[in-house]
Parts: sequence; C-alpha cells; structure tokens
Amino acid sequence: MLNMIRMELFRMFKTKSLYVIWMVMIACVFLTNSLSAEEILTFSMEEKQEMYEAAMDGEESGNLGMDVTLPTKPGADVSVFDGFYANVKGKFIALFMVIFTVLYATADITSGYVKNIAGQVRNRGNLIFAKAAALLLYVVLTMLLFIGVQMLSNAIYYQKLVMGLGKEFFQYAAMQTLLHFALVMVIMCLAVVLRNNVISMMISVCVCMNVLIMLYGVVDQAVEKLGIHDFHMMDYTVSGKIVTLGMNAAPKTMGMAALVGIVFIVVMLAISMTVFQKRDI
Repeated sequence: MLNMIRMELFRMFKTKSLYVIWMVMIACVFLTNSLSAEEILTFSMEEKQEMYEAAMDGEESGNLGMDVTLPTKPGADVSVFDGFYANVKGKFIALFMVIFTVLYATADITSGYVKNIAGQVRNRGNLIFAKAAALLLYVVLTMLLFIGVQMLSNAIYYQKLVMGLGKEFFQYAAMQTLLHFALVMVIMCLAVVLRNNVISMMISVCVCMNVLIMLYGVVDQAVEKLGIHDFHMMDYTVSGKIVTLGMNAAPKTMGMAALVGIVFIVVMLAISMTVFQKRDI
C-alpha cells in the first residue's frame, strides 16, 4: 500500500497540469482580490453595508452561479479570513480542485498505463485508495497555497495584513478542507465510474456553479408534500455545507458538517474501490 501511495504521489507531482492549475488559481485569486479591493475602497458606507448583508445572507442559502463577496463589516479592515471565506464559500477554489481531480483520477486509465500495474496487485481497489491519499495531500497543499496568496494580496491591495480571528479562522479552514476533500472524493468517484473526462468535467463545473440548487429545490418540495417540513437538501450534501458553513459556526453546526463530509468520503471511496475492482480494465 505504501508503495502505491508513493507511486501516486510521484505521478501527481510529475503531472504538469498540477502546476498549471496552481498558477492559474494564483492569478485568478489576485484578480478577484483586486476587484474586491476596488469595491471596498470606492464604495460608500451604504454600499458596503449592502455588500456585507449580501455576504451574510449567503450563509443561509446558495445562489446560482459563482459569487465571491467579502463579509467585511462597514468601517472594518478586510482580513485574510474575510478573503478566504469569500473565495471558499463561493466554490472558487473548489473549481480548480475538481478540474485537477478529473484530470488526475483518469489519467492512468485513459492512457492505458494502469494496465501495466493493475495485474501486479491483489486488490485493484487499493490503487483508488492510493489516489485518494494523494488527492488529500493535494487539497491540503492547495488550501495552504491559497492562504499564502490571500495574505500576499491583502498586504498589496490594502497596504496592511490583518489575519482575522485566529481560532475561528483555523476551525473554518480545517472544516472547509475536510469538505473540499469530500467534494474531491465525489468527483473522483464520478470520474472513475463514468470513465469520461468531458462528462465528468461538465458535472464538476456545474456542482461548483451551484446548478444542483435547482435539483435540491425539487427534492425539498417533494419531501414537503410528504408531510416533512423544514427539510433542506443542501443541509445533507457536501456542496451545500461548503456554501452554508458560517465563519463562526456553532459546535453543533461544525459537527454536522464534519459528519456529512466523513460520510461522503467513506461512501464515495467505497463505491470507487468496488467499481475499479470489479470492472475489466
């Protein structure tokens, strides 16, 4: 197993798309932060209040499309936590993660390389577990890289570096890392099952653009007709938890988000391993 993980890590860091996606992400983060800084520095107090209220409203429900709105109170300094929250909640960082996941998870399958090693292992499902371990490291490194870029852009655009509430920042970043890894596992499972990069990529982008909110609404209405009130499908999905998790969420909310993330990780990993083990390569 350790040899498989080392092989997948070696393959991942030798993949050119990894560094291309990271560079594009860095450039896009600087761009979005420059636009946000321009708004903050030029808006009136009333406009800042409207932007703050819009950001806070987003904690309760997601919007169709991708929305990066700073949750900075009028008159307060923009912190790194504010920028991190805005980009992560808007699934801006998740978009780069899912694109790389589709490319990485199917690269050895589409190229035929997996045929050279699949026959040398007793359980082909372990190859999927090794991919998951490599993707876990990728998610963590991407989050750390993003935080570093956010700190640098804050220092450049606002001429000061304010981190924000340390404990809340750490808790939120850790929980979002778990949820993003769960989302990556969902996309990896999708890519492995479908074995079609185009379809997998389209679905991945739609998830990050909150297109599934329309489906969630249909499910909510159907459940309500059955007599179950106050049911919200978004509360039980990874993408929904990424959007609705607040900056200072209560312990119960954090626990529910962690449970949803762990359940999706286990289930998606089990499905991927089973399908890869049973399917002819």
